[in-house]
Amino acid sequence: MKVLIVTAHPQRDSFTQALAQRFAEGIVASGHEAEIADLYGEGFDPLVSAPELEGWQEGKVSPEIRAHQERIKSNDGLVLAYPVWWSTPPAILSGWLQRVLTQGFAFQHVDSRTEGQLKLRAQMLVNIGSRQRNDVDLATLYLEPMLGVLSYCGMKILPTQANWGVYANADPATLRAHLELAYENGKRFFA
Repeated sequence: MKVLIVTAHPQRDSFTQALAQRFAEGIVASGHEAEIADLYGEGFDPLVSAPELEGWQEGKVSPEIRAHQERIKSNDGLVLAYPVWWSTPPAILSGWLQRVLTQGFAFQHVDSRTEGQLKLRAQMLVNIGSRQRNDVDLATLYLEPMLGVLSYCGMKILPTQANWGVYANADPATLRAHLELAYENGKRFFA
């Protein structure tokens, strides 16, 4: 089986990229395959143009977007690895979801209801600079919108690896623990 790991961080030496790599190593250690799609490294354009939006009305997508959809279809799982910036994922990831998970590919409207079309396993590896607080449910605030998108598209959601306290000069032992958890999550992704 194979998983597509989509990363959204502009720095190649970021903790997000390291986390995705470690997760991929866990996938491979369990006898499966992993492909990393580095949205920044690939120069993905997250902006939806007016002609593209009009094309969606007719079920049309550009060759670039069709290629991303084919990558998803050729996998059995999808993992999103990203940091939280200002309570949201990076704009490039939001744009990727909006441009790639289109009607007709990721979901269909059937008899007045929506049916997700992507029968994949899905998991998120999310780096959060702040720490969990008692007065606000940050996990719900930061994670639920993305989980909702994946679920809407029919994916089976695995528990999110929310890495709290990831920031410059973070405790090295904490970062190592997050990396090892990513490896273990990779190993059990298809279990």
